[in-house]
Amino acid sequence: MPSDPPTICRERGRLLREYSDAATNYAESVREMAELAIAGHETQSNAARRLCRAAWDTAENSRIALSRHEADHSCDRAGESRSVEDVDSL
Repeated sequence: MPSDPPTICRERGRLLREYSDAATNYAESVREMAELAIAGHETQSNAARRLCRAAWDTAENSRIALSRHEADHSCDRAGESRSVEDVDSL
């Protein structure tokens, strides 16, 4: 049916959620680092910068894992798929 939502495999759904969470964490780290730097708390902003880099590394690794999965896997296999609407429940 054309109106049925698209389906994706469980692993892709898991990787999407992991990437989303990592990207959100990175964005929060950047915000916190910027607030500290703007407030002139240089020592604290340097520590936050290191945490920010670690969060970026995690987000980048998650992005790469998702990209590899999408390149290597056909996500429309029957029996392993779930509705895009169900991804949030993973």
